[in-house]
Amino acid sequence: MERFRFEQLLRIKTQFEEIKKSELAKQNQILKEYIARKLELEKNMNKVKEDLKTLCMNGFSPQQLKLYSQFLAVLKKRRDVQNQLIYYQQLRVEEKKKEVIESMIEKKKFEKLKEKYLLNLMNEIKQLENKELDRVMSYKIYKGIGDKSGRD
Repeated sequence: MERFRFEQLLRIKTQFEEIKKSELAKQNQILKEYIARKLELEKNMNKVKEDLKTLCMNGFSPQQLKLYSQFLAVLKKRRDVQNQLIYYQQLRVEEKKKEVIESMIEKKKFEKLKEKYLLNLMNEIKQLENKELDRVMSYKIYKGIGDKSGRD
């Protein structure tokens, strides 16, 4: 009996799916790092705002206000850049998810083919067993008839 002819292709599709899953995991990790950086920036912005409020209550010099304002503006720009990075990384993650789904579908097709192949193989084996059983039964019946005819 022949073996499943797409076995190696199924193995390759399975490996390809695992590669795509690992790529997706890497992209998700990058996205988490970007989000963590954004949260860090927002935390720093909030601290600067609190320092600015404290400065306003206690009196301040125009130079101090200018310095805090410039620093806050830099943090806002960095946050905006981080938001853009997050947005584009989310697009990459979605693209990788689609690739994983496509590879899963491809693998599933070959798994279904293998399943059908195995079912057909089992049916062939059952048919061969039934033929063999019929042959054995016919032989026993024939031999039984031959034995009776010889005794009479």
